[in-house]
Amino acid sequence: MHRSATGVLAVFCAALMALFCAACSSDSGSEAELDETPPVVTGSYPASGGTGVSRSGPFWVAFSEPMNELSAQAAFSLAPGPVYFETDWRGDTLVVTPTALLSAGTAYTMTVGAAAEDEHGNALGAAYAVDFTTTAVQDETPPHVVSTVPVNGAIHVSGIQPVEIVWSEPMDRHSAQSAVEISPEPEDWWIEWESATMTIHHSAFPEEEPVTVAIGTGAADLSGNNLAALFALSFTTASDDTRPYLASASPANGAAGVSTGISQIVLTFSEPMDRTSFQIPADHIDARIIQVVREEPSWNASYSAITVPVMRTLLPGCTYWIRFLNVTDAAGNVIDPNPTSYEFTTAGTQTLYPVKSGAVWNLLGRYDETGTRMIEDYSPSTGNFDEVHRNGVGQTREIVHLRKTASEVYHRGRSEYDDGAYQFSMMWNDPILYLRFPLESYLGQSWNFSTTATISATRSMSLSGRCEIEAAKVNLVSGVLNGTFRGCYVHHLYADFIMYENGIPVDEGSAHQIMWLAPGVGPVQMVSQDPGYSDTLRVYDWSL
Repeated sequence: MHRSATGVLAVFCAALMALFCAACSSDSGSEAELDETPPVVTGSYPASGGTGVSRSGPFWVAFSEPMNELSAQAAFSLAPGPVYFETDWRGDTLVVTPTALLSAGTAYTMTVGAAAEDEHGNALGAAYAVDFTTTAVQDETPPHVVSTVPVNGAIHVSGIQPVEIVWSEPMDRHSAQSAVEISPEPEDWWIEWESATMTIHHSAFPEEEPVTVAIGTGAADLSGNNLAALFALSFTTASDDTRPYLASASPANGAAGVSTGISQIVLTFSEPMDRTSFQIPADHIDARIIQVVREEPSWNASYSAITVPVMRTLLPGCTYWIRFLNVTDAAGNVIDPNPTSYEFTTAGTQTLYPVKSGAVWNLLGRYDETGTRMIEDYSPSTGNFDEVHRNGVGQTREIVHLRKTASEVYHRGRSEYDDGAYQFSMMWNDPILYLRFPLESYLGQSWNFSTTATISATRSMSLSGRCEIEAAKVNLVSGVLNGTFRGCYVHHLYADFIMYENGIPVDEGSAHQIMWLAPGVGPVQMVSQDPGYSDTLRVYDWSL
């Protein structure tokens, strides 16, 4: 059996990291506030006092309303233990399947603890417990296949239709999976389980071809009883020469004023798609989408619609985009047009240099060392704020003192640290005009600066140079996010300095800093070039 990374996961989740929940809509939020009713258990198998209960399960507990699944699973137990089991959900019912047989003729207690919560955080309140006794009779009945999807002999089957096999009882999953053979073997296939149901997912089979899924007698149930005879399912795939297209989307393609608090993106195609074909190059997807999608997207049953969870608040006034390149339907037909563009723009005002206390950008350096750039001590009345640069262990390296107005950013000075230990500070006698807004109006323009600073009673510095905005915006492909920051402004700072001791020049040098400013995110890449030295910092995550 082959197993490769799911294509859609590669598209949307190139850098899967920590999870941050997105804000809910105002309606769902008010609903959660109004629901104060605790859930209750409405039924279970086995019933309390049950005897002769199957040692293999599956067992289940039904609740009165949708539950916080992780909370309910964590609150479930089978004793005496240890008992290892798999959990699945069927609507509001928790299904539990042991991975090995329970002991014969033994009294067990199945419990859902009082801490189990519904979707709105209401706890069960009191534990629900069921006592039962397992059968002492040895299971000697071989397992068999109850049903399949598609059925044996089916024709015109979609080339990516998952193959579903329902067993008569819970199986030893390793032996069942090892016994599967598929002809012709797809490039990629994998198996998922839900209780006694085995679902084979696969890349597209050739069209108008017979397909056989065989399961050998090595497949066994939890008691070790093997399948009595080879099982074979045969069907024929459909013919299809129609190119798929993006039929609809939510938010709509080209939509404006989209809420920054949406919790998902739903894309619906005209027909079932081959999800393994969704390998989108980095220059065809917005790096900001990758930053907010931190959980695997899910497809509907027909593989014609994908739901992409948005796990963080979107940036205001920004256009989020993706270009679906060379994705195909189940028969291998390429999307029309190829590529297909999808984009939407969020509500609010875009900024190219976000300034808010607590805003943080996570950085990756030249040798993959990590660090952060954080806004601290921002005063809305004066516009003054600090950019605090720290290394990967949280030690302060530098504090840059700045001021932002509606149309400008000034560099006021800096404080130097060594592994977190304060060294010195200096403030420019004439703050340096660092940025001008709107940047669109200053493309291809530059301006000069000249200033001095006192470092100590005997030491001072002079600084002169120019700032420049490149004439054209650029698309910056991020190697750390596997996406692209589109429409970046490129800012250059050229500086020459002279250091004085008691008014006598003792040192001099020059520097060149390049900064890429991405809509909504601000500085996403910074290159420092001194004679004989160069360093690059790249943004890989942010919280603004």
